[in-house]
Amino acid sequence: MFEKNYIAEIIDGRSSDAKAKIISAGLREFAKNSLGAARTREIAAVAGVNHAAISYYFGGKKELYKEIARQVVEYIGVYSKPYFDRAEKIYKSNSCVDAKELLRDYVMSRVCAESEKDGEFLRCVIMIITREEMYQTEIFDIFYDGVFKPSGEMMFKLVEIASNGRYSGESAMVVSEMIMGQVHMFNSARAGFKRMNKWKTFGEREISIVRENFSAMLERVFA
Repeated sequence: MFEKNYIAEIIDGRSSDAKAKIISAGLREFAKNSLGAARTREIAAVAGVNHAAISYYFGGKKELYKEIARQVVEYIGVYSKPYFDRAEKIYKSNSCVDAKELLRDYVMSRVCAESEKDGEFLRCVIMIITREEMYQTEIFDIFYDGVFKPSGEMMFKLVEIASNGRYSGESAMVVSEMIMGQVHMFNSARAGFKRMNKWKTFGEREISIVRENFSAMLERVFA
């Protein structure tokens, strides 16, 4: 694995070497296409490098996909750290109010990806991860250990606390998965949703509407 996270550097505009360009182009290509359908010549063309550079730096398409998955997991770990840090404090305080607030903030961070400076990359990441959830390849284990498991465990614990124990064990796990499932559906249907609402963008006004209604939904879930 590389010593630096190229995705973070690309988002911050701090890296433009050949490896970074290939990872950037590969992220977009794998977001649109499965491992089998993805085209390395397209990746090379978008990256502006010789096609042989992919094999030279990564060993081939499969190895590039695997490295992108590892870099994605590392980046999500950094992106999610503030939420996990807050969760650790809530586990100790057992605050129902704080648990609901963190659930809302964590979910909204996924919903509002389009408005962030790294929105395009986050959307690509979401598409890749969602495909792995639906059609697992050997890369699924990388995402499971680095993304699904820690995120799922945090959501599960927060649901238990937010509901004052009304949901616990398997019930809390089901509720947490249903909440995140709604997020995946919302993100997947974003284009159609915006058209139906005649929203030309997903800016602060639109985000505030979604946040308000999601908060109300959470209150009903935990009432």
